[in-house]
Amino acid sequence: MSHAPFIRSRLGSPRALGAWVVLSAALASSCRDLDGFDSKPGQAYCGSIGLSAFHDGFVKENSPSTLQLALTLDTGKLGSFPGQLSSNDPQGMCGTPDAPQVLFLNAPVRAIPEVDNDTLSALTFGEGHEQDFFAWVDSTCQGTMLAVVSLMKNNQVELRLFKPAAMPVPGATAAQRPGFALFHLYPKPLSLPENEGGCGFPSPS
Repeated sequence: MSHAPFIRSRLGSPRALGAWVVLSAALASSCRDLDGFDSKPGQAYCGSIGLSAFHDGFVKENSPSTLQLALTLDTGKLGSFPGQLSSNDPQGMCGTPDAPQVLFLNAPVRAIPEVDNDTLSALTFGEGHEQDFFAWVDSTCQGTMLAVVSLMKNNQVELRLFKPAAMPVPGATAAQRPGFALFHLYPKPLSLPENEGGCGFPSPS
């Protein structure tokens, strides 16, 4: 007896169709060629923090919004350690003139394998996104943050950082508040000065 009618009827159910769409999206994303996003030697994806509406909890009080990040990527390691994150703020959230300390220092961007087994891995953020993935990243003084990395079709990268914290008390400082920040990052030479089209980060030691 043929089982074709049974198969068609099962695939025709909303639940089966939904599962098939999720599976197809996951398979399609795994087949994408993302090599073009890999950082070249001496380069990184760099950019400054966005508008004030997008950086609560990341910039000290009465300080300019100049937090800059540099992200290196290796898309061949999306399931493990797909990159490293550094910042160029020695007197920012974590440092002082007497004790400079950046917020991120070659922090490994750590994949979250459990997400790959959830429908969340098939989530898309709209047109213009080639691939989106979730990761953990450790700061030097503000704990572990959730990173949402978006590889854009124009070869740029959007990075969203979520900084968890307890409900702040009145008058809490930026360091004591939960935070969210959005960065638009562009591939540039890491150590070339900004006025020459680079990131302006110190050369790796």
